[in-house]
Amino acid sequence: MNKFINNYGQKYFDQLPSLSECLIEVIQSKNINDIYGVGGDYAANIMKGLSEKINLLPSSNEMHAGFSGCAQAELCGISFVLTTYTVGSLPCMSAAALAMTERLPVVFISGAPGESEIEAGGLHHAVHPSNSWEVNYNSAIQSFRALGIRAERLSGARNDVQPSNAGNKFLELVTYASEQQQPVFIEIPRDLVFQKVQPLEYFDTNKNQNFSGVKDVANHIQEKLKNCKFPLLFIGEKIKSNSKLLECTKQFIDKFNIPYANNFFAKGLFDETNPLSLATYNGVFSNKYSRDYIEKKTDFILEICTSICTQDSSSAFATGTFIIDEFENKVSLKGDTVSCVEVLRVIEELMTRPIQKFASLELNKSKLNIDKKEIISFKNIANALNVIQENSKETFCFLPEIGNSFFASFSFLTKSSKLKRTWLTNPWYAAMGTSLPYARAVCNVIKSNDYSDIPIVITGDGGFQFQCNELIHFLKEKHFVIILLMRNNIFHLGKQGDCPMYYCGSENMDYKKLIEAYGGSHAKVSSFTQLSDKMSEIMTTKKGINLIEIPCGIKEEDQSSEIKLLNLYISAKSGDIESIKRWKNLN
Repeated sequence: MNKFINNYGQKYFDQLPSLSECLIEVIQSKNINDIYGVGGDYAANIMKGLSEKINLLPSSNEMHAGFSGCAQAELCGISFVLTTYTVGSLPCMSAAALAMTERLPVVFISGAPGESEIEAGGLHHAVHPSNSWEVNYNSAIQSFRALGIRAERLSGARNDVQPSNAGNKFLELVTYASEQQQPVFIEIPRDLVFQKVQPLEYFDTNKNQNFSGVKDVANHIQEKLKNCKFPLLFIGEKIKSNSKLLECTKQFIDKFNIPYANNFFAKGLFDETNPLSLATYNGVFSNKYSRDYIEKKTDFILEICTSICTQDSSSAFATGTFIIDEFENKVSLKGDTVSCVEVLRVIEELMTRPIQKFASLELNKSKLNIDKKEIISFKNIANALNVIQENSKETFCFLPEIGNSFFASFSFLTKSSKLKRTWLTNPWYAAMGTSLPYARAVCNVIKSNDYSDIPIVITGDGGFQFQCNELIHFLKEKHFVIILLMRNNIFHLGKQGDCPMYYCGSENMDYKKLIEAYGGSHAKVSSFTQLSDKMSEIMTTKKGINLIEIPCGIKEEDQSSEIKLLNLYISAKSGDIESIKRWKNLN
């Protein structure tokens, strides 16, 4: 340190920031003040350095911290997750895979051994068998890289007279995550946190991008719209990476009165109660009015922001009933840039054109209705919640767990909200067990912004048991949430045979005692009237954890159409001869 001061002088040394100060500045520059995580000795200095200015929110385990970070990135544009070295960071792998799949800029920060500790032999937390001659200090970095995630360790000064550039390296990695819409993994040696580093150097990353051919593409689309009567705007999940494009697309729909539908993965980004909405379209998995218009009436499709590669679950699982891909009179703007900026430029150009406003259409949407005495199960939970939402005038934020709840949720009707998205889950790729960590992040965003949305978790027995330890943080943070527990004591989706592994619950489990231990309330309902009355009562006070237990059957007639189809699909893919025949008949 004396050599450094002698080289630059005391005055220059005194005005340099510490690495922890740089971390805070970069994090807050992204409008983030909450970080989820689990502490540990290697992360202790990072926690000490951040805690005066950043809310460090504990999670029940590192995987849940990562999942909460994924939900936060969905709603806030970026997130940061903090864990300790290896034993803390490796459990985040499932969440990292989810972030990679969903293109979520989650910055996974891990404490690490100090640079002075390396080469001292085997260190605790390291992946190091006792019979090995070599210590691998890079296990976590290698694991994240194996997923295709950029993973690096910050370095201290490499010269006694030169300050470290660790702060700017952190800025570079966070900027990369934000611009590329990708997760990153950063290990920070604990002896660097309070060291002086070079001042942060910001670069203009918002340079205007000019795309040749925008007017030509807009001319082509304008001509297509001029010569059609029944257009469709079909929207994919990549639109969520650009909030300006999202808003511009909504204005485009309203200005020209164009019917629209979204794919599976873009659900919750658009108002499905809008008269122009055809909700979620996915071939045979879609509602009747959506299929009637798209498959029988549409004469031109403008497709934007869908995946470059066809994904099975968003293309009707290869039933041949998803007509978007093969539709002849179509313009497809998938978006090759990270944030689909070129798609935004085309939509902006179209907004300036004298395009006809299409006549309002009767989309044959049936009025929401349900028999008050009807018994609730997976087959009608979506209809029941849609009716309750419509009657209550509230906006629900649906948080379904993977399994039967996930596939039943595709018939939920989402509304517009300041929350940005009102159906939030992972897409059945890369991870499971996310609904409660997601709900916690949603609750924090609702509370910090004083929004009025109603967070509703829909889960089965297995999913709930897998993550109910996260409820301790709902209690501590005084969150309001409704949990619909669709109870059948079994892992039912895709069930083949009758082995014990499917039986994830027990009839003897008392959820009332469990939820009361977390300071929550419990109710058990079976009919629509009971569900509606209980939810109305809960939404009047909007306080605490509220679990509503709904007994569900496992017979085929108890399932929604989506669940029936998925069970048939899984059975066919598992080689059942009769299921293969039935599946082929869907084509």
